[in-house]
Amino acid sequence: MTACSTSAPAQPGASPASAPTSTGRRRPSRLGKPSVRAAVTWEARKAANRWYWPALALLCAIGMVLGWSNYKEFQSEFADQGMSWSAVWGQASLLTTMLAVPLLVGAVIAQMASAEHEGRNWQRMSANRLEGTMLVGKLGHMALVAVLSTLVLLAELLLTGVLLGFDLAGFIPFLARGVPIAMAIFAVELFVAWLGVRMTSFASIMSALLLATLAGCAVTVLAPSLGALFPLSLITLASASREPGSIASMASIVHTTAVCAGWAALWAVALRRSITRVA
Repeated sequence: MTACSTSAPAQPGASPASAPTSTGRRRPSRLGKPSVRAAVTWEARKAANRWYWPALALLCAIGMVLGWSNYKEFQSEFADQGMSWSAVWGQASLLTTMLAVPLLVGAVIAQMASAEHEGRNWQRMSANRLEGTMLVGKLGHMALVAVLSTLVLLAELLLTGVLLGFDLAGFIPFLARGVPIAMAIFAVELFVAWLGVRMTSFASIMSALLLATLAGCAVTVLAPSLGALFPLSLITLASASREPGSIASMASIVHTTAVCAGWAALWAVALRRSITRVA
């Protein structure tokens, strides 16, 4: 007798693609990369910045108190010059934008950057080819922090002006001035994020940021015309704290926004290259 081999009949409705093949090939995965919105949301959840907003509000309030007292002390002189909102803003925003905002927002970014090194997250994301998505999420989160920080600063100015009885129409130019301010904060965040890729500890990042901030203060005080050439002077430059007469100037707003956007683009490219090397 001879043995005969039989094969199982094909099931009705089964497609050829679903049948196993002799080559053992697997279908390509249909799982895509996380969306930009999901990446930004994830970065926001990772950020341990609950302390940031109360601290920012407090330090901005201290600045507004200084602006209030300065306006009250020289109210007659400011009235003769037709200054109200800009008189308060010049004093209130100077120290805030020179020291408080750069150090506070820099501390948030430094915390996140040091945590990425502790968990070797860049290497893990690179292994899964997700470092680009992770970078986009960080950029989105930093942009959100920059916009909200600007709104906190402007909201406290609005409250101060209302309490002083200023005409609300005078606040409108500050809404346009908020565009370069937010862009300047974003540029500083990118600078700190770049430092955070090249340095591994929170202490080292903050030490470098402190030195850069003090250097920015020196540039702002001693050579304000060179403020556009130094990244840690950008927030004060964008705020027009030392030039209250140019607060409502659209030419000044557009020029300052372009300068800050150029710095932001520069640090974004540097950040991307540093991530590639680390990953």
